[in-house]
Amino acid sequence: MKISPFLFWSLFILAFGANSCQIIGLKKINASWENGLLKTSGWQKNGNKTGQWKNYSSTGWLESREKWANGNLKWTIYYNEKHQKTSWKNNKGEEKFFKSCECNR
Repeated sequence: MKISPFLFWSLFILAFGANSCQIIGLKKINASWENGLLKTSGWQKNGNKTGQWKNYSSTGWLESREKWANGNLKWTIYYNEKHQKTSWKNNKGEEKFFKSCECNR
């Protein structure tokens, strides 16, 4: 019996894809506000934040993005309601501010 590549990969993903994150210790975290909108989203590895995390306001706009490694915060980028970067801060306390373009999005 010949099996199509699409069917093969679909079955492979169903069999191994769903558990692959658990095998390497990764867990997807999504938390919501009481109104149902997404509050925070990111990954944990062995109980520690890792990779990129996103934090949202209770009205749904992206407030910040964070970079984590082994449970240690590396940097944070903050955004305003117009989705513009307002500042960047690293784990050494260095901070950079961005000018608003005053554009309408």
